[in-house]
Amino acid sequence: MKTMLKVTFLFALVAFANTLFAAGNLKVNILPVDSEKAVVAVSTLSDSNFNLTIADENGQIIYYRENSNNGENYRKVFNFSDLDDGAYKLTVVSDNLTAERQFNKSHGKIEVGEEKTMLEPFFGYEAGILRCSFLNFNKEDITIYFYKNNERIYDRNVGRDFSIQQALDLSKLDKGKYEAVLYAGGKRFTYPVQIQ
Repeated sequence: MKTMLKVTFLFALVAFANTLFAAGNLKVNILPVDSEKAVVAVSTLSDSNFNLTIADENGQIIYYRENSNNGENYRKVFNFSDLDDGAYKLTVVSDNLTAERQFNKSHGKIEVGEEKTMLEPFFGYEAGILRCSFLNFNKEDITIYFYKNNERIYDRNVGRDFSIQQALDLSKLDKGKYEAVLYAGGKRFTYPVQIQ
């Protein structure tokens, strides 16, 4: 049993280290060229596809592109002159990484916010223990919930630390289908758990 736990822990540690390394693989920049044009540059170090979305403050998508040129960096000059003044969000998703950049257009000027990177959490369930690891790049307030039949049976605010590591002992729960949920920065990540 101890060997099994050591192997499981080692696997989780390797997966966590790989995701930490992968987090540096996606960079998104918006570089204003003049008052209404900007270069959007996406660089990835891995051979993975990505999709790029630009949405307004209401979530209305105004541009979408899927890039399937593995390993190639993406650069495009955007003319934002037709956009109304307001707040916009550029989002790039590649595998389990998401990078976001807010930008504002106001009176013909483009102002770009900081890049926010988010890596999906790692969940694992074995021998009655649910484990969750999450790299909290943006130092968001993190909460973990646990549900059965859409009824919340557990919740815990785990704080704003960069590295979140949690383990829940589920060995005393009844058989059935459950769902673990991690909330981070307005995003919801779910993991189904089947207890037999």
